[in-house]
Amino acid sequence: MAVTATPVSSELVLVLDNGIGVSGQQLIRNRSYGDVKPEAANDDVYQVAQVLLSLQSRTPLAIHRQDTVELTNA
Repeated sequence: MAVTATPVSSELVLVLDNGIGVSGQQLIRNRSYGDVKPEAANDDVYQVAQVLLSLQSRTPLAIHRQDTVELTNA
């Protein structure tokens, strides 16, 4: 059985350092940017993320791209 994955949507998530909590654990804040074209190249998405990070006052920890696909039986 062949399954086809069709891109539906994509989202850019910036993971930022939000300080230290009361009990000493690192606090993390996610900033999500939707409406990323699923067909956009990873290099292009990364470059946009770098520009957005330059506008942030918090220290960046990671850049995530979350893709949603629809699986269908072909």
